[in-house]
Amino acid sequence: MATTAVIPYTTLLQQFKAAPPGKLYCLHGGASVFRLSLYAAGHALLNGVPITLIDGTNRFDVYYLADFARTVARRYHHQRNPTPEELLERMFVARAFTCYQMEATITERLPVFLRRSRSPVVIIFGLLDTFYDEQAPMFEVKASLQRITAALHRLKRGNISVLLASLDMKLESKERNGLFPRLMSAMDQVFSVTEHEGTVRILCEPTGRQECRTTNGSRRVIRGRVMYGKNSTDIHAGNRTGDGELVKVPAGAPQRRPGGAR
Repeated sequence: MATTAVIPYTTLLQQFKAAPPGKLYCLHGGASVFRLSLYAAGHALLNGVPITLIDGTNRFDVYYLADFARTVARRYHHQRNPTPEELLERMFVARAFTCYQMEATITERLPVFLRRSRSPVVIIFGLLDTFYDEQAPMFEVKASLQRITAALHRLKRGNISVLLASLDMKLESKERNGLFPRLMSAMDQVFSVTEHEGTVRILCEPTGRQECRTTNGSRRVIRGRVMYGKNSTDIHAGNRTGDGELVKVPAGAPQRRPGGAR
């Protein structure tokens, strides 16, 4: 039996941004998947890379990115540390509240927007969350997911890298429980995320497309600590673009937290 290899958490970020461009990655597990994704986004923004984020589960935390600009960025001794406003100017966000909005955003609006904005990275929070709504007929949900999967692969061929962040759920519907494995089979890499006492453990899972192996043939386990922020996820409820319109994060948004907390 192959031994388990432990490698730094930064390896995941390096793999995602390494050449060639155009990758389909997924993080799934607890709520820390959203913070890890925003942490990756923060580093890309720090290097001047515009990021497009589609939020299907209302987990985008503008305050985390603002705090990242104020604190984490300074640790890397960049010649000019960006302000939170400058960092957020490179971030574009759309929210989808139904599975139909999610499909339209990914298959129709996103490709047009990416050509205009030249954003090479897309992050999608909770792609399947709206598909778990029992009001959406299952035959429509399956067909929609198939069209979305095809659109993601077109983005990959266009050298766009996509990172999905998904919260693990156990549904009553056996059919809807099968949606997640179907989506994961289309990914290049899938990583499960667990957290215990502030330590994040990331396990690379084999998919139908690719096995997870290190250079010595052992399975990969990535282990690291949450780099910044609390364990809980702050939910930013402002700027609701219910029609899936991609908008810039307003520069004034990160000044205060909800309820006056700083």
